[in-house]
Amino acid sequence: MATLFLTAGLVLLNGMLFGFSTASIAGVVGTISEAFALSTRATEMMVTSLLAGCFVGAVLAAPISQRIGRRPSCLLAATLAFAGYALVPLGQAMAPGVGMLVAARILIGLGVGLSSMVVPMYAAEVTPARHRGAVVSLFQLAVTIGILLGYAVPLALTGHATWAQMLGGGVLIAAACAGAVLLLPESPRWLISRGRMAEGEAAAQRLGLAGEISPADAEGAAPAGDWRAVLGTGSTKAVLVLCSVLFVLQNFSGIDGILYYAPHIFTELGFPAGVAALAATFGLGLVNVLATMAAMMLVDRLGRRPLLIAGSAAMAVSLALVIVAALADWPYVALAGLCAYIVAFALSLGPLPYVLMSELFPSAIRERGIAAASATSWLFNAIVAASFLSVVEGIGLAATIGIFLVVCIASLFISLAYVPETRQVELEDIEKDVLAGKALRRLGA
Repeated sequence: MATLFLTAGLVLLNGMLFGFSTASIAGVVGTISEAFALSTRATEMMVTSLLAGCFVGAVLAAPISQRIGRRPSCLLAATLAFAGYALVPLGQAMAPGVGMLVAARILIGLGVGLSSMVVPMYAAEVTPARHRGAVVSLFQLAVTIGILLGYAVPLALTGHATWAQMLGGGVLIAAACAGAVLLLPESPRWLISRGRMAEGEAAAQRLGLAGEISPADAEGAAPAGDWRAVLGTGSTKAVLVLCSVLFVLQNFSGIDGILYYAPHIFTELGFPAGVAALAATFGLGLVNVLATMAAMMLVDRLGRRPLLIAGSAAMAVSLALVIVAALADWPYVALAGLCAYIVAFALSLGPLPYVLMSELFPSAIRERGIAAASATSWLFNAIVAASFLSVVEGIGLAATIGIFLVVCIASLFISLAYVPETRQVELEDIEKDVLAGKALRRLGA
């Protein structure tokens, strides 16, 4: 039980690092743009620099975690993020300029991109099946807590600290991530897949997994080096496509535009610029945290599929309300619609792509499959961040939200047609179904 709480703590801290890293720029982006006289396009590129690092980190995550293991990979991710956050205030003190900030954000992004792939995978591999959904979805809850923290810092410290000091506070979270991983063992599934049977058995015993996995599990699985053969086996390609599509839907559903530019959105909707817009943004972040807490309690009770279907439908309805409110100039109705959207997202497209990707990939390609899905997520995340302000300037906020509405409708139909139910099913049983070629909808059934 102690290791279960330690695993949950590791997931929580890395999720907070993820959330703070991506959202903390929202409250200071206007200040930075004014300080360095950035154009709209340059502002988008500065915001996107962290996401470019995240994309590279996610791409490199598979070979790194496969070669050195899950635990050292988690430590490397925390170290990169720590170095990047330390560079933010130090860099501005030594050589002020947007170039130094971009370099620091890329370094942070490398660490966050690596951890976004490795930590959910590690948590899925070391957590008993009955708790797996809740522990892995804790990552998304922690992301929302980190987002809320990223919104709270500029709201509380504007006028009392510089933007570099506000952003640099992430160094504390990165340090805690490094400390947490040192208290946990390596994944027994990774150890067994490398033929280190005695170490794997010892790790499984410590983690309370002795009844779920054993060296015998390695006998029927394809070796890690045989991933090309596994990719062509059964439903593996379909799993890769489904997980990647879920992340495309997650990012194009509107969450990234809201995440990075919430104060700007609220100003467009009619809220006064400054503290009022920051306060509305903080309120949205608080709703996100509370809704994600509800999702954690429901994911292993109601299951993945029902939550994804209901959440996608509710997101579409909520965004339709925001569009009407934006056209009618009803700022508080728009705020209510955005809050409803956040609740629905937190119950569905927020946590569930992470849960499903950690469960559906066979062990021989788990690193590469999750890395591909994570890289897809960061790529489309970056596309939204790099274009949102320009699109709003070009076609208006209501039409931009209309694009997100269409994506939510697509999510509903894809969830109905393809998403399986994997609640409380052991990873080895899901893997057998995938390699046997079961249809996506029937995996784990």
